[in-house]
Amino acid sequence: MPRYHFHFSDGKRTFTDSVGVEVTNVDAARKIAREQIRAMRADTGEIQNWSDWHLIAVDSNGKWLFEIRFDLKPAA
Repeated sequence: MPRYHFHFSDGKRTFTDSVGVEVTNVDAARKIAREQIRAMRADTGEIQNWSDWHLIAVDSNGKWLFEIRFDLKPAA
């Protein structure tokens, strides 16, 4: 099963995911990414300004797969 990594960045800092998660395909990885964004936003409420933050998903070889901005409402 493929492993996907989710890195978070605000354009100045990047937090890398060295562990990743194994899921069946990119669509499943996108669903997990949206869930992570929702959880992070819910945990901080209005305290955090997410306007510059985004999640970058890469495969186990480091190949860019997709990017989701935090300030956009993630689709279900």
